[in-house]
Parts: sequence; C-alpha cells; structure tokens
Amino acid sequence: MKTILYKYMVVLLVLGGLAACSEDNLVKNPTGRYDSDNFLTTEEEAEQAIIGIYDYLSVAYNNFNDWSSLYLVKLVPGDDAYMGGAGPSDQPKLQDIDKLTHEADNPAITDIWHALYRIVSSSNALINNIGDVENKDQVVAEAKFFRAYAYFELVTMFGAVPYYTENPTSKAEESKPRTPAATVYSAIETDLEEAIAKLPLKSQLPEGQKFRIAKGTAQSLLGKVYLYQKKYGEAHTILQTVIDSQEYGLEEDYGKIWMKEGRAGKETIFEALYSSKNGHDWGGPWDGTAESNFIIILMGPRGGAFAKVENFGLNAGWGANVPTGKIGDLLYADDGVARRQASVISEDDFIAGGGEVDRSVADFHWANYENYIRLKFSTYASETGAPVPEVNYSTPFKIIRYADVLLMAAEAYNKDNQDDKAVPLIKQVRERAGATDHSSWENLTGTDLFNVIVKERQLELAFEGHRFWDLVRWGLADQEIPGFVKGKHELFPIPLTEINLNSAIDLSDQNPGY
Repeated sequence: MKTILYKYMVVLLVLGGLAACSEDNLVKNPTGRYDSDNFLTTEEEAEQAIIGIYDYLSVAYNNFNDWSSLYLVKLVPGDDAYMGGAGPSDQPKLQDIDKLTHEADNPAITDIWHALYRIVSSSNALINNIGDVENKDQVVAEAKFFRAYAYFELVTMFGAVPYYTENPTSKAEESKPRTPAATVYSAIETDLEEAIAKLPLKSQLPEGQKFRIAKGTAQSLLGKVYLYQKKYGEAHTILQTVIDSQEYGLEEDYGKIWMKEGRAGKETIFEALYSSKNGHDWGGPWDGTAESNFIIILMGPRGGAFAKVENFGLNAGWGANVPTGKIGDLLYADDGVARRQASVISEDDFIAGGGEVDRSVADFHWANYENYIRLKFSTYASETGAPVPEVNYSTPFKIIRYADVLLMAAEAYNKDNQDDKAVPLIKQVRERAGATDHSSWENLTGTDLFNVIVKERQLELAFEGHRFWDLVRWGLADQEIPGFVKGKHELFPIPLTEINLNSAIDLSDQNPGY
C-alpha cells in the first residue's frame, strides 16, 4: 500500500481543490500539473489515485506534524482516556478538547476539518475525472465510499457542513453555505448504496489487497449511518447482511486485533494501515506522509515514571493518552478477563509483574493518572522497526471491526423491539472477551437490555474513539462526562478559518455555544 508516489495525491488536488479546506489544505509546490485530458486515463493511474486516498486517510489518523490526529480528536472528549502527557501545557489544543474548553480557533479541530475535506476533494477529483478504464467501477466505488466516510465524520462532529460533489474551478464556486445535516446524510446513503453495488467481497480481493474497501465495508458504514439517524429497521437489515455474509468474524485472541498480525484480519472491516519499512529516524518522517504510526508513541507508559515496561512487551512511551480510572475499574470488575488483559493493567498488577513506578518524576501529568496503564494501541516492542523504535510503529487503527458491527446490530434490534435477535449477538462479543455467564442479563428486554449494550460498547470499544459519540447520540453525555454542556458540546465548532474564508458562512452560522 505504501509504495504510492505522492505526486498522485497532488494530482487529485490539482484537478480541483475545495475552498472549504482553505488554502492551507492544498499541497504546496506541486511537482507536476495534470488535467482530465491527460490523467486518470489508464488503469495504473486510476489505481495510483485511489491508493493516494487511502494514504490521506492514514495521514488524517496520524498527523504527526502537529499531533492533530483524527483518532485523538475523536477519543479525548470521552470518558475512557485523558490527554495526559507532561502537564496541562503539553499539547494544549488536545487538552482543551479533553476538558471540553475548546473554541472555534482550536488548531486540532481545524486540522481534522481540513483533513476530511482533503479526502472529499480527492474523491471528487477521481469520481469526476476518471476515464473509461478497466478498473473504473471498483475505484469509483472506493472513492464514493471515502467521500461518504469523510462526510459522515464531518456531519457527526460538526452538524450541517458545506457539501461538494464537484471541486471548485473558480473563486466564485469556492464558498458554499452549510448544507442541512439531513441532506448530507441522504447524500451519504446514496454514495454508499452505489458503492455497495460495485464493490467486491473481501474474499474476492487479491492477497495483499485485503485492506481495501469491500462490499462489507460499505454495508457496515451504511448500517452505522442508519443507526446514527435512528433508522433502526434499515440499520439491522444491512448489518445482518454483513453478519450473514460470513466474510468476517471475531478474532479468537483479543490482543491480536491491535497488532501488525491482525491487519486486514477476519475481524477487520475498515482500518488505517501503516508500514515502517522505510526505517524513519528523528530526522524525518516530518514530510507529511504516514508510513509509520508515529502517534502510538503517545500512548505508552511515560518513560522515567514507569520502568521495566519490557516485562510486558512494551517500550516506554510519552504518557500522553492515559486510561481513566472509570474505564479501568469497569474493565477490572467485568468478567471479560481476556479483553481486560489486552486493554489495561492496574498499577498494582504492573508492579506485581516486575514493573516499577516512580511518582516523584516531575514531568508526569499526575492529575490525569488514575492508577491504570494502557495496553490497547500501546507501545508494543513487536510493532516497531529500525533504526528508531520510537518512530517506526506499524500498528493499524481499526475504524470499523466486526465486534462493532455485532453490537450496532444488537442495538438496532433492541430499539426495533427484537430483543431475541439482539441477545445472541451480544453473547458472541462477551464470550470472546472471556465472559461465559450470561444469567444476569440474557433475559432482559427493552431499556434494561439497552443498558447492557451501552456498557458492552463501553468495554469492548474502549480507546477506539467511539465512546463520546455514542454518548452524544444516546443523549447520555451530560450524565457521564464532567463539563459537558447540553446544547453545545454535541458538536464541535465550525473552524474560524472556514468562517473567515467561506463568504457564504458568517459568525451567525456558528454552532450553538461557540
């Protein structure tokens, strides 16, 4: 995947850049100029263009130039992880999102807005300019999926957003008003339905390309889109199609999911991939590419404060994303022991296993350390490469996985008064987690069973960036997250740069509370 030449990412933007991304979104000093008459006219060029969009996804999740990771921005407002780090001044833009004190000029929020519109712009360029090449159906379907995915993230996090299917070709076309969320959702559904009709099954993808968007990927995202709109019948219908396809399954070893060996595995439906084959050092990967999942270094136990981490297969990290005591306590109290053992470790167990903790280290953000150390998406030594292990992590980010599909389907069945179909799906997830006694919940119905699903998603998907947005759509965020203001924090603010650059939007169009 990572052999793509980045000039083709440039090409996609040269074919048409979005004003909504601002001038900062455009690649500077492009090495070549192309137009629809001489580009995207061969199968090879189409392939290079779509892989360029995959690379943009990886960059969005791992923006190591300024730490504005889509993954972190989605994760830290929730109640399963703190920003942490060396102190309150360490990455203040992310600290503010963690504490829900962010405003419209927050650089991390601005950056993810730009990153998602880059994906939109690149997808539009491919869809609208591709010639009559042999692989057209598949790559256009992939591009429609990516456009749908980017807009789904945008509408979830920002509400109504400017909607483009054609990239602007003049200054007059650059500014667009916010498109109503319902209209954006409808367009997302159309893109996904059209993609599903043309995409292959995962089993039909060649070896070495199992990471690519498959029919089940688009079906799973469409199910999520329906669920977020409370279209429960449509949601469980399409999600059940994914389940019945037998294209996916739960990994027997929960810990394998978060390792290189779990990439494109049977539980993987959609992921951002990384490869450290180029062997980066501290002299660069600062070139805007995403070969290495550099952000992983932020997750590990902070060096100096924690020692002998090698006893647990870890490298020392930067302690910039630490578990809350809330999620740690819940994981330890649950009987899904296998899941807990791959997710967190308590300080007591860490010390009992040979680890050492020095609470006198001055640069540790102790205010956000609540006696748990993160294992899921952490600094496993097995995930690194030479010459600098800190830099060269290859751990993929799971965006949609099969356990999530099972729990989304269970939720949709529960909300559609079909609890008998929800219970077996929850059982699958809990049994893989190591829990076998279902007597306390399997006969529950209605709201009581829904509360089981809420807790199961909290435990199963901890640190994956789902929790905050689940609480928002359930209307529970103000009950679970300190500082959450109802009527404000359900959405991020429209970035101030967008308001300043887009003449069709002004301060009166800003989301409430900002």
